[in-house]
Amino acid sequence: MVAPAVAVVVEPIVSRAYIWAAIAALALFLLLCSWLTWQQAHAYERETLYIVQQLEAGNRLESVGREWLETLTLGLYDSSEAESQQTQGLYQHKQLQQAYKESVEWLLAAFILTAAGLFLLSWLLNRRWIDLGYMMLLVALISLLVGLTTPILSVEASKELPLLGETVFQFKSKGILSTIGALWQNGNLWLTLLLFLFSVVLPLLKTLLVTITLWNSEHHLIRRGLHFSHQIGKWSMADVFVVAILVAYFANSGQDLTEAEVQVGLVYFAAYVVLSLLGTQLVVRQLAATKLG
Repeated sequence: MVAPAVAVVVEPIVSRAYIWAAIAALALFLLLCSWLTWQQAHAYERETLYIVQQLEAGNRLESVGREWLETLTLGLYDSSEAESQQTQGLYQHKQLQQAYKESVEWLLAAFILTAAGLFLLSWLLNRRWIDLGYMMLLVALISLLVGLTTPILSVEASKELPLLGETVFQFKSKGILSTIGALWQNGNLWLTLLLFLFSVVLPLLKTLLVTITLWNSEHHLIRRGLHFSHQIGKWSMADVFVVAILVAYFANSGQDLTEAEVQVGLVYFAAYVVLSLLGTQLVVRQLAATKLG
């Protein structure tokens, strides 16, 4: 008569073990997707920069010079072979650039699906919303790290010129941290501190203060930290303001010459903003309800 009772007890334990194993596997895969996204995004940036450098005014002038040399030597110097090799090289780099771009898009889709799986499993584990909130904060922290270190926006300024054709004058592709570093080097101290505070310090502080309640939510210092996190959570729109400042920083005075392209870092930073807000609200409300209960 004892065996059925033992089976009933063991079955939930086994089920929870499977869920924990699945959570661990998905978490590792999420970290892998994040690292590969960072790697492929920077590879895409390098290829784009190389292509742009090959299309800059100096290289176009060199091409025109070869054509003039062929004319002056009455065809003894053949510029078509050099042009063909350059065009073939650019085509190969363009193909590689497109491959990196598609890889980043697939990795982003894998990241989203994996995060959704983690959210589902974390809720199924104990059927508690607070567990879902903690998982959102974990994914938000990973998204923040990727968003801070990968490009968020690229700007290319070009114009059709006589003789030279399509000529690229300017190319910028930076992330949040690299932009903060550039502002510091240019002497923009106050803007540097503002961006560093709202894009790095406060986001990390908010997430860590709430996450630490996973281990101990009763200590008075942790309670104060949670209250402080809830207060600075009202500054969540400042994260969006950071992106607006960065976009404005990239803006070119000649808007008719500028073509902007959103990069994957902006998507990850936006994911952090949303997940951090939702996760914090779930954890704070559940802890408050537990305390009242």
